[in-house]
Amino acid sequence: MTDHLSRQPFITLLKNIIANQSNNKNGFSVAIDGDWGSGKTWILDALESQLPNDEYLIFHYNAWENDFYEEPLVALLSVMLESLRQIKKVKEIGSRANVVSSSILALSKIVGVITEKKLGVNLSDTFDAIKNTNAALHDAALTDEDFNTLLPLSNALKQVRKVLSELNSDFKILLVVDELDRCLPEYAIKVLERLHHVCNKMQVFQIISIDKFNLADSICKVFGKNFLKTTPEHNIMQFVDSYLQKFIDISIPLSNGKPDKSLEVMNGLEKTFCEWTRDNSAGAPINFNENFLEEFLAEMFSGIDRRLQEKIFSQVELCHKMTLATGVKPELCSYAILIYEIVSCIASYVFHSKNLCVVTNNSNGTFTLVFKDVEFSPNPYAGKYKQLAENLKDFFCLSKTLYTDYAAKSDNFFICDEKSYLMKFLANIIENSGFYAQKIYFDFIAEDKVFLSKYDEIMHTMLF
Repeated sequence: MTDHLSRQPFITLLKNIIANQSNNKNGFSVAIDGDWGSGKTWILDALESQLPNDEYLIFHYNAWENDFYEEPLVALLSVMLESLRQIKKVKEIGSRANVVSSSILALSKIVGVITEKKLGVNLSDTFDAIKNTNAALHDAALTDEDFNTLLPLSNALKQVRKVLSELNSDFKILLVVDELDRCLPEYAIKVLERLHHVCNKMQVFQIISIDKFNLADSICKVFGKNFLKTTPEHNIMQFVDSYLQKFIDISIPLSNGKPDKSLEVMNGLEKTFCEWTRDNSAGAPINFNENFLEEFLAEMFSGIDRRLQEKIFSQVELCHKMTLATGVKPELCSYAILIYEIVSCIASYVFHSKNLCVVTNNSNGTFTLVFKDVEFSPNPYAGKYKQLAENLKDFFCLSKTLYTDYAAKSDNFFICDEKSYLMKFLANIIENSGFYAQKIYFDFIAEDKVFLSKYDEIMHTMLF
């Protein structure tokens, strides 16, 4: 698994907490609190792959994928059963085979009773098959008399806890709960309650991934807390924190991460484009190479969730192919064009802005690229994606480059490096055609803009 967002220190922190609390007889619960798309699922998967499977028994419960079960306990037990069956296939469990097999049989009975009572489904045949394949272990599992006592949910919970206790003699148990904040409010609360009933004061380590801000809305709705928009946000979160303390021992905030300097995040999009280098005696060489593209991606998407990045790249790839299909082609599909397409997509897809960019001539001697709609109008998306807008501004803030006394007395914009070249792509800036070296650059850009205008036209047709 490639760590695009430099998450290993966070994973190491979780591993240290698990090692420290795994023998806690009362159990321990950690919440990973991060925005939707911040990579919580990736972290959980990476964490599980790094824990020794001969020491830990890991149950991975995706609450959202299993919310079609009316009773969350059935979903949780189904996940546990599947994990145990996978373990049973591994020959190395040796002396642990008996406790694993008897746990499978016991949990299967519990699932069947709850399902039959709630849904009217008769699963006796299934249990008979399980008994036949585990005949040698039948005496160690639940008897038919025990089976009948499981009808009340409270008894079922007691039996689950008994099974976990037996498993705990051979394994350290880790229960991972993902996608809880994507469930319907009532179901999310029910899941938390069931986890508490199953794991409370049990030697089970829980990791629950949440977006506390979104989960707060669910909790307030379920408990009839109608906080008005005028109510300070901290009042809402105080109520939510107080409620979650029942289920969670510590909550660890997760940032959106810092992208590594890697092109893998683009999922092959960059392969359609190529490097472009042009030397010029009037200024430093302009190199749109792999290093510059990596730098652009790392700075542009710092703090931006991975799912949004993937959507942007997917949109760029589709629009690029549709533009080429019209027959309008640039002389060279360079990384400069790719970066323009990404920025244009951010403006259209994220900020819903048709008017792409303008350049401001700042009093401190710099030029800054800004989105018109984001900066100068009450765009509802500007606040939500403030970090992305700030990244764009920071990346495209340039010092003036002045070559002569004449130029020093003017506000003309000169192309001297990769960023200034891109700014001429992105916005209409005053040209100084009196300088031959500059005119060459402007001519190249003018030719490419024919293709990019068609790209923008198709992008706007798709999104507006």
